[in-house]
Amino acid sequence: MTLRQSLLQSIEALKKEVTTMADLALANLREGLTAFKNGDHELAKEVIRKDDEVDQYEEEIAKMALKIIWKEQPVASDLRLVTGILKLITDLERIGDHASDIAEMTLHLEEKRNKRMLPLTSKMAEIVEDMVLSSIQALVKIDEKLAHQVIERDDEVDDLFHQLIEKMTTELKKETIDPNDAIYILMVGKYFERVGDHAGNIAQWIIFMASGTHKNTLLF
Repeated sequence: MTLRQSLLQSIEALKKEVTTMADLALANLREGLTAFKNGDHELAKEVIRKDDEVDQYEEEIAKMALKIIWKEQPVASDLRLVTGILKLITDLERIGDHASDIAEMTLHLEEKRNKRMLPLTSKMAEIVEDMVLSSIQALVKIDEKLAHQVIERDDEVDDLFHQLIEKMTTELKKETIDPNDAIYILMVGKYFERVGDHAGNIAQWIIFMASGTHKNTLLF
């Protein structure tokens, strides 16, 4: 086997592990949202338990990436890909953390689905889930165009979060919502907003893999 063949095999194995990690983080996010929407405490506990698996993937992938850099000495686009993966797995791990955080908030809420199922939080959940899915698809294909589309959607999430803050403020002033529920709903909204940020970060690293540019700065 030539050095080039060895490098390509190592990179393909790395990409496969990252895709598996990304799929797991997305699955946990979806289940966390489902637990929140339905007040499903058992599912919430399962999401919290599975967060350790995402953390383990981050550690193993980091080791694989560093080994490739040390052993295979990739250059140009290969080095950008490995370096980008080394960076974006942190964002995938944080998405897994926020799925767990959402599940944790669910455990603190009573069975008051009508107060949790606000249109704003549901819309935020829909957008961030799509952003994460699209960022994974962009990663698999190293699709720069799709990565840009993910970044553009982040403003929608930010706007909805500001609307949620205003709505909860109004509800509290009118005393039409329990203060504890309002706090937990706002925290869940904040977690959605952060998931959107992390999906955007992943997209930025995919653009770097494709072009060598990160946030409009040419790195190499």
